[in-house]
Amino acid sequence: MNLSPLPLAVFVVDASGGITSWNRACEKLAGYPAAEMRGRTLGDLVEFDDKAGKNASIQARVDQDSAGTLVCADGRRVPVRVTVAPQSLDIEQQGSFSVIIVPRGATAPSRYALIQDLPVNDVIEGLPCVFYVVDQSGRLLLWNHQLEEALEMPSEDLPTVEVKYFFDETNRAAIVQKILDAFEQGASWHEAELVGRHGKRTSYLFQCARTSVGSLPCVFGTGLDITMRKEAEHVLKVRERAIFASVNAICITCCDGPDNRIEYVNPAFERITGYTLAEIKGRDPRFMRIEGCDSGEHKRIHEALRKKQSVRSVLRNARKDGEVFYNDLRIDPVMNADGEVTHFVAVINDVTEARHYERRLHHLAHHDPLTGLANRTLLQERLKQAIQHATRNHTTGALAFMDLDNFKHINDNLGHDVGDAVLRETAERLRANMREEDTVARVGGDEFVLVICDQGSPEQVADLVERVRRSVGRPILLDGKEVVSGTSIGVALFPRDGGSVDKVMRAADAAMYHAKSLGKNNCQFFSAELNRLVHEHLLLEASLGRAIGNSEMVLGYQPKVDLRSGKMVGAEALVRWNHPEHGLMGPDSFIPVAEQTGLIVPLGEWVIDEACRALQALHAQGIEDFVISVNLSLRQLRQRQFVDRLADSLRRHGVSPPCLELEVTESLLMERPEEAKEVMARLKKLGVRLSIDDFGTGYSSLSQLQAFPVDHIKIDRSFLCNVDSNGHSVITRAIIALGHSLKLKVIAEGVETREQVAFLRDHHCDQMQGYYFSPALSQQGLADMVSRGVTLHS
Repeated sequence: MNLSPLPLAVFVVDASGGITSWNRACEKLAGYPAAEMRGRTLGDLVEFDDKAGKNASIQARVDQDSAGTLVCADGRRVPVRVTVAPQSLDIEQQGSFSVIIVPRGATAPSRYALIQDLPVNDVIEGLPCVFYVVDQSGRLLLWNHQLEEALEMPSEDLPTVEVKYFFDETNRAAIVQKILDAFEQGASWHEAELVGRHGKRTSYLFQCARTSVGSLPCVFGTGLDITMRKEAEHVLKVRERAIFASVNAICITCCDGPDNRIEYVNPAFERITGYTLAEIKGRDPRFMRIEGCDSGEHKRIHEALRKKQSVRSVLRNARKDGEVFYNDLRIDPVMNADGEVTHFVAVINDVTEARHYERRLHHLAHHDPLTGLANRTLLQERLKQAIQHATRNHTTGALAFMDLDNFKHINDNLGHDVGDAVLRETAERLRANMREEDTVARVGGDEFVLVICDQGSPEQVADLVERVRRSVGRPILLDGKEVVSGTSIGVALFPRDGGSVDKVMRAADAAMYHAKSLGKNNCQFFSAELNRLVHEHLLLEASLGRAIGNSEMVLGYQPKVDLRSGKMVGAEALVRWNHPEHGLMGPDSFIPVAEQTGLIVPLGEWVIDEACRALQALHAQGIEDFVISVNLSLRQLRQRQFVDRLADSLRRHGVSPPCLELEVTESLLMERPEEAKEVMARLKKLGVRLSIDDFGTGYSSLSQLQAFPVDHIKIDRSFLCNVDSNGHSVITRAIIALGHSLKLKVIAEGVETREQVAFLRDHHCDQMQGYYFSPALSQQGLADMVSRGVTLHS
């Protein structure tokens, strides 16, 4: 048989093992000429190593990698690996089998040695693509090194694996069909990814053609690496989808010649203009312009296109139905690889609504959209005019700041819709009580301002403002329910209390906050005394900011005692201000200012750092099981990075998180319970302890209390003032029982008498703090007391 030499010895045998054909490589390896091969069986040439040996059927060895010894014509015995596969990929046409014999060990000639007999060796190995020859069993007979690299497999492994397994499982059926197509139809092609043994993936364009080597039908072909083409196609598809999905209209024109003809428009263009691509393809986009409108802009665009430059303009166009729309247009040139402009891309944004909106801006810029009242901008203009008029004509005017007292409660409990209805009704009542020449404004969520002109005396102003307060305070009927919203009012007279807008507004604002501090739902006028208090407040605010940076703050530590053992188990850090002029100031004199100004955040960070430093010092003395608690404000809890900064402080000072306890008052938690739960969950995850301070003074429900991941609750000192009183003792006992039922430890603060200690012990309170045991101590004093082991009993 005149078979071309191939790198692998291949037999074709029938079902009984009789050899029906072979290739030259087989003759060369075994040393038998063609005449002597006829009539032999596979068992005559190969001694198999397995126990079944030559008695095993051909069918039993299909798809198995068997080891054996090839008996050569000259007596040599060559160790070989034998692979048997059905002759056809089509299981319905089986009956003969391909037997591939590959030498094993050092005696085996390499694939590169065998391929030397091929005259096209250099060509095949030098191809810029993969090359392969596949027999009807779907296994490789010949390949080049590019295929080995793509599959990440050595040459000796390639013929033992069916070709379909070089691809993803989902593609294998299609691959087999393509090979069958080549056998049946003479040729086929397909695109697919080769999958390497170690996961490498390469996209190829495969071209297959049918041939035969002697009587052995084969398919040979090439695979061209198209990875870069696939990537480029992907990028183009993404860009095409982006253009297609863009909310802005896009039009691409070709500038071949004097006109710019439409080649493509996206769906947004069709939606905005009403024209489909089929209707306008090949037309000049200028057909949409409105003659006589925006002539200057049209001329400017035409000149830019003539110079092949970018241009932007806002002009009017007509939709298909004739409706005029404002078009924010941007046109840019597109160049080919040679730098020549071949196309223009126009991006169209329909700004008709924006133009209409501009017409309403003047009103919106001067009026509140919810109530229709004047806003802050118009208020300041009207107030400036009123002050100038009062100064020029020696009359009295007034500015009244109003704040609804319980509006937040209405919003939180009845919903924003009810809140909006309350604001609108309040606005109507204010309009009804004011004259046409006066101004009613809304400047914030629940803040209203009145500018009252030409009043004869402060008494007249007071009468008017009181009438307004009563009117606003009347119940509002909404959906069959009465909603009551009182108001606090602060009044400043001009020009008496100020000759400028800023001064008068600050005076009225200060008066309003004074009214709120006096119990709300009342009216207060600005006065010299109030001015003095405001001035002191501002000075305190300014000096407080400096105090934090000037080390004027000090911490005292009030010990906490376990009521069962009497031992000190922790301490609460209490901040004091060592003022250079006023001496040592308690927290009540500056903490509210810190809360209002936001200085509570840096102050709180300083307190946490100092407490961690104290814990570090105690640990250095061998005092490990000791907890220091610090108070937190709601502003601190709302800081986005608070938990991260706390973790950093603990890490820097080498403090174990369970040694630090954070106390938050019950009333603060109830302001924004959901937000508080989220932050406290993160703090709990960090490992610090959590405590609810002043428990019993807020309005938390049992279900809400259970939702907070706290360790302790602290009984407010007000419940210990008179434990002999039956009312107080009942509440205190109930709080202790409630805490224990929730598996929380209960701490009593402000303990000052022996009777209070006895009461707490009798009712199994866990811990106490207060002057009965010790006032607040310095860090050194605390360390000395702990080191000496001072107890409640001693």
